[in-house]
Amino acid sequence: MLLVLPMVLAGLHGWLTNWLAVKLLLKPVRPINILGFKIQGLLPRRQADLAERISEAIAREFLKEEDILGFLKRIDPSKAMRQLIADKWEEKVGEILASMPLISMFVSADKLSGIRDKISDMFSSEAEKYTELLVQSLESKIDLRDTIKRNILAFDVQRLNAIIEEIGYREMNEIAFIGLILGVFIGMIQAAVNYFSFSGGH
Repeated sequence: MLLVLPMVLAGLHGWLTNWLAVKLLLKPVRPINILGFKIQGLLPRRQADLAERISEAIAREFLKEEDILGFLKRIDPSKAMRQLIADKWEEKVGEILASMPLISMFVSADKLSGIRDKISDMFSSEAEKYTELLVQSLESKIDLRDTIKRNILAFDVQRLNAIIEEIGYREMNEIAFIGLILGVFIGMIQAAVNYFSFSGGH
């Protein structure tokens, strides 16, 4: 018993401390007071700092403003405008003709198509200029870092905790198990010390 007890106690201590350390990364979400000490999970407590660092890293390394603006510049505005007008024309004109069927008696389908094409030509010829104005406006107003930061801060912490636990369930258990193994190993050393001390005393 003198040899086994230190290993059992040290193993339980190692497992419990590692398990508790992992849990305290995420929980409790809201601070609680225990004997005058405020306890809160690392992630919920440092959410603002994490949002700042993550948004800065994403805006600087992964999703740069220049990439978004470059993508907008590669879009063919004339083609996009023609497609938009064609889709809306079919939708809106169809509604009008359905509600006022007499119009089709005076305006043929070919005439309507001609009107649509003229409107498409007029707007598509100016589409590139408007796209340039849009890009220039975005260049002065877009702030990826602030947008990402606001979205992270608005994200529900409990939901984020659930996602992390689901993804890292195996790794979290492994950390607790490592604590158990280390605890048992330390307990074995303590048991050996106890054994030799006991044997030496006799």
